[in-house]
Amino acid sequence: MPALVVSAGWTGWVLAWLGTYVVHGTLLLGGAWLASRLVRSPGVRDALWKTAVAGALATTTLSVVAARRAAAAPELTRRLVVTDTPGQMPLRRRVVPPRPALPPWAPPAVLAVWLAGALAGLARLEQGRRRYWRAAGPRHAAGDAQAADALRRLRSAAGVNRTVYITAAEGLTAPAAVGLAEICLPAGTLAALTPLQREGVLAHELGHLVRRDPLWKVAVEIGSAVLWFQPLLRVAGRQMAECAELLADGFAVRITGRRRPLLESLGILAATFPRRGAAAAGFGDGGSPLLRRAARLMDATRAPAGPLPAAVRAGLAVAVLAATLAFSPGVSPPPAAARRAGLFRVELNRAELNAARTDVASVDPGGSLRVATIRNGVRRELLVVRGADGRPTYDYRENGAPRPFDAEARAWLARMLNGG
Repeated sequence: MPALVVSAGWTGWVLAWLGTYVVHGTLLLGGAWLASRLVRSPGVRDALWKTAVAGALATTTLSVVAARRAAAAPELTRRLVVTDTPGQMPLRRRVVPPRPALPPWAPPAVLAVWLAGALAGLARLEQGRRRYWRAAGPRHAAGDAQAADALRRLRSAAGVNRTVYITAAEGLTAPAAVGLAEICLPAGTLAALTPLQREGVLAHELGHLVRRDPLWKVAVEIGSAVLWFQPLLRVAGRQMAECAELLADGFAVRITGRRRPLLESLGILAATFPRRGAAAAGFGDGGSPLLRRAARLMDATRAPAGPLPAAVRAGLAVAVLAATLAFSPGVSPPPAAARRAGLFRVELNRAELNAARTDVASVDPGGSLRVATIRNGVRRELLVVRGADGRPTYDYRENGAPRPFDAEARAWLARMLNGG
């Protein structure tokens, strides 16, 4: 990873993370897009996109943290020189961190633009969510005993132990999986479905809950809003929505053993979809094209779509993330304790320090204490000599201009005498 420092302080941390994410996110999401053009299996494509979405966040964070640790702070040891003859005091040069690659005004400006875009995106997302549920109307417990019995059988067949609630909303246009344990049904439309068709719909939505599709959808939408400069996140959201629908169809076919009722329910529900409607929380009406889903369901020679085995998904994730961390460049945050870097020198000549080594106790005739540092562009110099009354006198300067030797200057001298 190149040692490119964008700014000091927490601003540098944020900009380093964002800059590294641009690189890692583009590589991983772009790679997933290319691979999904070649691979038709919904399970493989779903694993690729999820690995890319989550992996870009993980590798970016790990890279920035690793760069922070690797950029060791220049070790600054106390340089105390005792001489018999005062003279010119050279400054000992230490390693100075690289200067920021951006002008001083650029980091705050970039950060402000990013924050403005992120806040606007989150506001639009929240506005869309509220509009969708206002149109759907209030949700209430569905008083359908047949649907409740069917869901219990489906949960038992799928090995789902947690409770799943069935709710209904008058204005909902498509079934929706909500959160981790709710299936919301359109109250009017499902009355037209037969018991087997309704069972197929419930099995499909249960598949979304088992796969945690609603949470993935929300996470990608929030990521797209906050990281608005990465358009591939929106592509990932659409591709993951399509894969989720096909995999939920496959889940329904496996646990019910029937294709036709689910296929018929797709046709009935499609007739009620508005021309332009909000996507359901469980990808109900905003996912893959219904014709593609129907064609896959009708093909009895093709096995129901299923996810990759957990071990294969884990191996894919480890391989992709390791390769990204090993070979992808990024932006380095400011080195730790960069403020300690610079030039440092202390010269003591026939003078004694106090017991705490924070100040000069006494100076012999012709003796002196000289201290000089250059840090963060500020040069500080101090000359202590014996005064006419035998007590130490202080000549303190900053960038060549005389300054009073006040409490702040005394604290600086104490730090210098004790190692900086």
